[in-house]
Amino acid sequence: MTQQEQLEFMENLEAALSWMRAVQERLKANDNTKGPRDALEARLRETEKIHQSAHEGRVKMDMVLVAAENLLQSGDEELRMTTHTQLKDLKSLWEETSTYIIHCHSRIEWVWLHWSEYLKAYEEFELWLTRQQRGLDVGVELQLGLKEKHWQVDQQRVAVSDVHGQAALLERLLDEAAALHNRTQDPSVEPAAQERLQEAYNDVRDRAEERLSRLQKIAEEHQMYQSCVHRFQSWLLSKTKELTDLMEAEAATEDKLKALQAVDDSVACEEKTLQHIEGVAEAVRANTSPAGAEVVVEQAEELRLHWQRLRQGLCEAEDGIRSSLDSHNQYVTRCQRLGEDIGRLRLLLQGLDHELEDTHESRERSAHTEETMVGQWRTFTGVRSTLAGEESQVELLKAQLKELFRFSEDSRHLSDDVLAVVKEHQSVKCRATRLCSESESELRNVLQDPLLVYAQWSHVVSQVMEASAEVTDFSHIAMLVQNIERLLKDSIQLQERFGLLQAKTNLLDSVFGPERSEGLQGELSAAIRNRELLHSQLLQRRSRLQGLISRTKDFGDTYQLIQSKLSSFRDRLISADSLQPDILAKKSQADQFMVLQRDLEDCEAHLIALETLVSSSQSNRTQFEKLYVEWRHQYRTVREKVQESEDNISDHESFHDSLLNLQKWLMIMKQKLESFYGASAGWSIEGRQYEAQRALGEFPEKELQLQQMEVQGQEVLEKTSAEGQVHILRDMKHLKESWFTLYNTSLNLHRLLNISSGHVDQSGGLKNSGPAGGGAGGGAFTLFRRDSAKTTWTPAVQHTSGSRGLLRSRRREFEAWLSKENEILSGILRTKEAPLGTKEVQMRQDTLKALRDRVSWGQDQFQLLLQEGPGHLEGPGGLEGPEGPGHLEGPEGPGGPGGLGSEASSGPAEDVGLEELRYRWMLYKSKLKDVGDIRTRTRTGAKRVAARKEEEPAVTAKVQKPGLLQRVCRLALPLWLLLLALLLLAFLLPLMDEGHSCSLTNNFARSFNIMLRYEGPPPT
Repeated sequence: MTQQEQLEFMENLEAALSWMRAVQERLKANDNTKGPRDALEARLRETEKIHQSAHEGRVKMDMVLVAAENLLQSGDEELRMTTHTQLKDLKSLWEETSTYIIHCHSRIEWVWLHWSEYLKAYEEFELWLTRQQRGLDVGVELQLGLKEKHWQVDQQRVAVSDVHGQAALLERLLDEAAALHNRTQDPSVEPAAQERLQEAYNDVRDRAEERLSRLQKIAEEHQMYQSCVHRFQSWLLSKTKELTDLMEAEAATEDKLKALQAVDDSVACEEKTLQHIEGVAEAVRANTSPAGAEVVVEQAEELRLHWQRLRQGLCEAEDGIRSSLDSHNQYVTRCQRLGEDIGRLRLLLQGLDHELEDTHESRERSAHTEETMVGQWRTFTGVRSTLAGEESQVELLKAQLKELFRFSEDSRHLSDDVLAVVKEHQSVKCRATRLCSESESELRNVLQDPLLVYAQWSHVVSQVMEASAEVTDFSHIAMLVQNIERLLKDSIQLQERFGLLQAKTNLLDSVFGPERSEGLQGELSAAIRNRELLHSQLLQRRSRLQGLISRTKDFGDTYQLIQSKLSSFRDRLISADSLQPDILAKKSQADQFMVLQRDLEDCEAHLIALETLVSSSQSNRTQFEKLYVEWRHQYRTVREKVQESEDNISDHESFHDSLLNLQKWLMIMKQKLESFYGASAGWSIEGRQYEAQRALGEFPEKELQLQQMEVQGQEVLEKTSAEGQVHILRDMKHLKESWFTLYNTSLNLHRLLNISSGHVDQSGGLKNSGPAGGGAGGGAFTLFRRDSAKTTWTPAVQHTSGSRGLLRSRRREFEAWLSKENEILSGILRTKEAPLGTKEVQMRQDTLKALRDRVSWGQDQFQLLLQEGPGHLEGPGGLEGPEGPGHLEGPEGPGGPGGLGSEASSGPAEDVGLEELRYRWMLYKSKLKDVGDIRTRTRTGAKRVAARKEEEPAVTAKVQKPGLLQRVCRLALPLWLLLLALLLLAFLLPLMDEGHSCSLTNNFARSFNIMLRYEGPPPT
């Protein structure tokens, strides 16, 4: 068996050695980088095949190793040593062969890749050279104008800059070609090819620079031509302006002629300059496109034309000056006549305007009587007629001005005067027309007013006659008699006004016109007849109603009727005046009171009728006065009940809103506090200290609102029925329970904040020694203070059973004292709304002063209780239990976090009692601070409602805190921005050190500094 294993091992060993030798022979045959690129690529493919067949050698090695395992386990020491030596030699040969395969393939592949990158860059450079040569072979394109030629120069300058920029790339190509020639000795990269490439580049560069200089010369020549043209145009403009100034100057005619002759001589001398410009234009036209050449020719021709026009204008100006001398005298005469006409019309218009102004001012100052209005209307009408007569004079002024425009003289000052006079005429005319229309409208209204008053009066008379036809009620009879007396007085006044209007026939014709005036007079006659008829009917009806009143003797029946109504009103008031259970019932009660108030107002008419039945009997007068007094008393009582009911409704609604706001805040705050508790981690404020401080900072303000709500609740309870008080008390009890539960939960956050602020000593003891009451630095809410300057910390006190007994005794004494003080303060709070006299105010101020003086003694006693009490707030685990938020847990036995030893089992119960006592003490101090000095004041319900409505938005605004999602987004956004910044920095790192970046160094488009530039095999 050993012989067969040796034979198998030797066969596998020989096969592996023969494979390795064959591979080495093939590698030696291909391990050469010289020669053309095709041969190098063939050697690359061969080495790639060898590299891919390396797994075959690995298989043969594994077969040898498997065959050698049994031999190495043989008992023959010499055989094991021989086998081991052969395996060692085989492994060394395999390592050498593997390394040779990798090195040979890497070397040939590296040279081939280098050559490929060089060829790619060479082809790109050749393509660039070809494009440049083709562009230079094309002739220079003629441009349209100077701007285009400058663009062409800039474009050629960019092309030359590009050619110069390719010099660095050419130098790198030549360096890489030399390097490749040293490695491959290929003719395509020999020095002669490099020289040809350099010569082609130099030819392109020289031709580009030559074209640039030519284009610059063409542009400069065109620029010079444009400058000459612009200068000549400016000269033409200056001479034209000089000619215009001479023509517009107010100089003598002879001086103008001399100046024109001098200008003409200077213009004639500039003909040589114009000829020079025309010669330059011919040279520019040769180097310009056909369209641009046409523009150049047109510019030269236009200069010649403008020069000729200037000469012609000078000649015409001389002729015009001579002809203007003849027409000047005629123009002056017409101007004088027109000015006189303008002055006369202006004086007339000013007089009419002053007349209108005076009449209008007197109209505003004086009383609006009919005679004054007629006089003003006649004045306005006369002014309007005068202005209408002056229309012909205005048209004459316009005609005279139109004749003046035919002269060459400047008539603008006269035209402005004529225009001003026409505008003034139109203004005065419009104002006169407007004032005339207004006065005429007012006068028409005054003249028509008696007819309008008569129409209203006749309508009221018809209603009264219809209402008094079959009346039997005495109250209605009395009111109707009064109305008839008033209508008779109005009838007499109408009679007088109708008489005056009939005498103004001419005025009516002038104001309304003949047709309208005739219609008004017909209406006036009919109104006079109807008024007399209605007046007689009113007299008859008044006599009949007065007869009814005089025949009436049933004063007792009417008295009994009104007295029964007042009794029913009193019964309705008594039945409605009771405490109601809720807001809806109180609103219904208020509606009943308002209906009763309206009924009492209607009853006043019956009292007036009863007063007319009072005879000379003293007993009737006495009964009437008693009845009237009773009505006034009931009416005043009902009105007070209406106001009181509205105040009760307002108070109840304010209390209800405060209750809802507090309930909403408790629900939101409970969710906030529970967010700090985790089922596994327990209470934690890590990373959320500021949020926890803000949450705890809301408690003092809300506790004050709770106290105010309790005071409101007491007021509402006093004005609510028993069945309604049950619901209010139940809601207040539920609110207090929710408050105590939330308060106990907040103690956990308070403890964690104290720990995180470093206010806990080595043994975990906590002592709040700052004063809780008194001055401005104190306050009832010391539990929520963050002022470390007012809070000190002392180690916890070890308690014994004797000290606990003393603690309970002191706490009972303090509770009894606090209960007594709170009762006194509550009595003051319950009666603070009642009006107080001076003596009562002084007594209650003394009581408050005594209560405040005793606060310092109570604070000292409470501090002793805190120092001697169990440290349930001190230990880090004192307020956190497995039950979750709201459950308190004390220290956990001997040596626990609370440091209470073996007597900590009674800690939780004492802790809860001490915290309840702390809360009661803070609440008492807060009430005492909130009471302030008592003043004699009367606060109406409206003021309280307004104040509470002002508090509601603030409460709502405090409740609306940001949600959990908003807080998470606010925390996550900076983290995401930081991650994005780090990612951007990571992308920019390769650009910060290009000299040491492999990714940038091996990129041929950026650099030819190959990473593996050294003589010898590449490292692997």
